[in-house]
Amino acid sequence: MSTSVAGMGPDQAVLDIGLPGGDGGSGALLQRKRQLLVVRRVTLIAAVTWLALVAGTGWWMSQRTMTAQLNSLAASAEYEAITTTRVMDRLFNEMVSMANMVANRAQVIELATRYLTDPPGAAELTRQQRAAQFTRDPLVRQVGDFMNALAADLRYARIYMNNMSGDTVTASNWAEPESIVGMIYSGRPYLDDALRHGTGSSFGIARINKTPSYFVASRIDDANGVPQGSVTVKFDAPDVAHYLTGRHVALVVNRQGRVITTSSEPFMLRNVAALLPPGTVLPPDGEEVPGNPLEIRAMANTASADQWLIEGRPYLLRSQSLTNTPYQLLTLAALEELAPMRTQHLVTTGLVAGFGLALILLCGRIAAQLSERRLRAEQDRVLAISKAAERDLTIKVRERTTELSDANATLKDEVDRRHILETKLRQSLDSVNDALSQQRDFLAVVSHEFRGPLAVIAAAADNLSISAPEGAEDVRTRASRIRQTVKRMTLLIENVLAGDRLDATEAPRAIVETFDLNEILRIAQAALDDDAVGRVTFIPGNEARVSGDRYLLEIALQNLVQNALKYSDPPSPITVRLSVDEGVVFVKVTDQGSGVLPEFHAFIFLKYYRAGGQRANGSGLGLYISREIARQHGGELTLIASDESGSTFCLSLPLVGSISDGPRSERVVSRRFVDDPT
Repeated sequence: MSTSVAGMGPDQAVLDIGLPGGDGGSGALLQRKRQLLVVRRVTLIAAVTWLALVAGTGWWMSQRTMTAQLNSLAASAEYEAITTTRVMDRLFNEMVSMANMVANRAQVIELATRYLTDPPGAAELTRQQRAAQFTRDPLVRQVGDFMNALAADLRYARIYMNNMSGDTVTASNWAEPESIVGMIYSGRPYLDDALRHGTGSSFGIARINKTPSYFVASRIDDANGVPQGSVTVKFDAPDVAHYLTGRHVALVVNRQGRVITTSSEPFMLRNVAALLPPGTVLPPDGEEVPGNPLEIRAMANTASADQWLIEGRPYLLRSQSLTNTPYQLLTLAALEELAPMRTQHLVTTGLVAGFGLALILLCGRIAAQLSERRLRAEQDRVLAISKAAERDLTIKVRERTTELSDANATLKDEVDRRHILETKLRQSLDSVNDALSQQRDFLAVVSHEFRGPLAVIAAAADNLSISAPEGAEDVRTRASRIRQTVKRMTLLIENVLAGDRLDATEAPRAIVETFDLNEILRIAQAALDDDAVGRVTFIPGNEARVSGDRYLLEIALQNLVQNALKYSDPPSPITVRLSVDEGVVFVKVTDQGSGVLPEFHAFIFLKYYRAGGQRANGSGLGLYISREIARQHGGELTLIASDESGSTFCLSLPLVGSISDGPRSERVVSRRFVDDPT
């Protein structure tokens, strides 16, 4: 208890004893604040979601409604265009038929034959003088009355007859003061066409009353088919317009784009050539002016190409060609009603969105007020608990202060005791270091003393093998075993010394130099005995300059070669291959022994470890020491392949110029082993 108080700060002590039940009060308060924040966030998300939903739904419904309305207008305009075209075709056919009927009447033929041409000097007379001469003839008045009755019945403006001189012989208004009898219409295209081709038609502005009218003329032939004159039916455009009934604007347009009849007065005699298909508009023919053009342009951002702005007002266009006439019927369906409809949709969507938003905000406000009330209640509860805890805290602080003083005194005694133990531990470490130094000196002396006798024994074995008489194979075999035993003892001594150098905390005896690793391969090859020379194949590579202790690296390679010789039966081959790749040199030693079982792979590089079931003797130091030598040089030693067909060990070292800190070198080597498992 005392130690715990001594180890904590004043703020931590206050927090620990401040509130009954730990942090329950502050946790509940924090939870209320989070609830209030959640309510506000949910309200905001609900409001945004509602607005997005209403906007999307309103736009979708408006689009569907507008599309349906547009399709309805298009269908209505199409129907009216077809119906009105039929009416106009019938009306023009009726005018042609009426002109033909009058021209083929016997009295008309007789009258035309009687007044085939004007007598000499008639052109110098006035219209009234010529009219007086014609109207004195009862046949002129009789035919005129017939034409008048027929025109009144069919609501034609006028029916009149012209002779071959273009002079008007009789007309439906022969008895009126402003009669056209005696008028000479020379050069009229429709009269010339009638005399040449049998029929002629034209649209123009009447010269007397300035009324736009249609003129249809038929030729009068005698019994022998000789032209005698012509009969013309004149139908005023305002009267033709009565047949253009319907809810949409109908326009009869000539090939120059001029409106010659319409159901809407503002379009009359204006030019709408922009509405006609490209390539169908003809230049002015000189008879009538083309009319002032209306401001027309195609509506942008529309799905169809038949919507136009005419004088700033939107219309949907449908066109039909009139049969046997050079005219076209254009039907314009006004689209102005779509704009108020879209505005109505927008207003309705806004009202729905506003109502829903107000409802969401109201509900959010109510929920926020409830959360705020709970938060204030929790704050009051926590404040009351804090005041009660403050009183308890004052009492406990006094008690803890006393305990803290006692704990500090105890802690001072403990510190003094540990200082004494630290001094004793330092003395013990000095003794251990002295013992280790003496051990290394002893190992050096013993190794030196062993090397002399072992060299003498090896020389004696060589002399014994050389001096043995022929046929003394037993002597040579024993000498070979002596040499192998001496070599094994020598390698063991070298491994022990190398291990001692590796285990030392400092390395004053390390000799670092830069050399070609191929030299180590040549040294290892030269150190092989006669039996091993025939089994081990050394394959040097490109120049591989490394930096390190040449003596230690020789031991590492000798250990790998001797390990391969030891664990593979003669005369199976052993390959030592050197290669360089990406700043790293690799020395791979491959044998054809029995391999290392998978369960022993993780242990063969441990110190003094030997896998079970091995027939060869060993100390368990070779692979351990070789791996430590590789790692201290920034490299690695790894078993990269092992099965019943043999094993492959790989010693990797960084080249000079690629040497970096140890961990990075290990990462480079490890990556190389993953990329190239062979």
